[in-house]
Amino acid sequence: MQPLVFDGVGSAQVYEEGGRLKFLDDKITKVTLQLQFDWDKVMGGDSGYAFHYTAKDLGDKASMEVPRYSDILAELSQGAESEKGTVQFDEVEQGFLTATDGYQLKAPSKYSGTFVAKSDRVYLKDTASGELTELTRVASAPTAEQYVITEGKITSDVANEGKLITVTFKWSKENATRSSLSGKRRPKPFKLVHRFSLTDDRNGKEVPCQLTIWKALGGGTLDVSQERKKPTTNTLALEIMEPDITPENPNRYAVEIIFGI
Repeated sequence: MQPLVFDGVGSAQVYEEGGRLKFLDDKITKVTLQLQFDWDKVMGGDSGYAFHYTAKDLGDKASMEVPRYSDILAELSQGAESEKGTVQFDEVEQGFLTATDGYQLKAPSKYSGTFVAKSDRVYLKDTASGELTELTRVASAPTAEQYVITEGKITSDVANEGKLITVTFKWSKENATRSSLSGKRRPKPFKLVHRFSLTDDRNGKEVPCQLTIWKALGGGTLDVSQERKKPTTNTLALEIMEPDITPENPNRYAVEIIFGI
């Protein structure tokens, strides 16, 4: 018996049906495989032992933790549909008006986006009570109840000099990613390869190892919450399925574990 010690986690590779690499992560937090085989017992007599056993269905469990968010993880765990293209963001900014410079919206330039015309609404905000008073957009010569916006720059009447404003608006960004989740979503099966290393406890040498789940179905928790100074951990729970016969897997094994010893 070779005594092997787990030291480190390794990488995770996800392949679509057909062999195309879909996801690769070499900083996963945790991979768990719990192979479970139980029996239904038929008891009888005075011995206290069962005299017949019927095998239950396999209850194998596997899971993987990733300390990041990815649109691919959304596809694998939740059956999300991801697309690349132009998206729009809803934004809120606050700032003070000046007679000479007005107020320049910051988000579009900060994120290399484009301001969406006529998406803006401007409010004067009372610094004491927080009450909002909406201003009306005009083309030119604004009064104290109006404002003008040109290329994301907001100006108003001199009566509003130094007043705090709240602005809601939209801006767009090209080549972004949108993950859409349907109420009837269902993930697609995939092949998972977990490459890791163990340490030989006798000689300290590194032993290459690999866990292969030939056909898995994603599930679990996709965490997109935000908490200050705390990493987000997504847990991908895997349902192990009966695989198809392939040249790589002619015996249709569900799971394989290989060791380089």
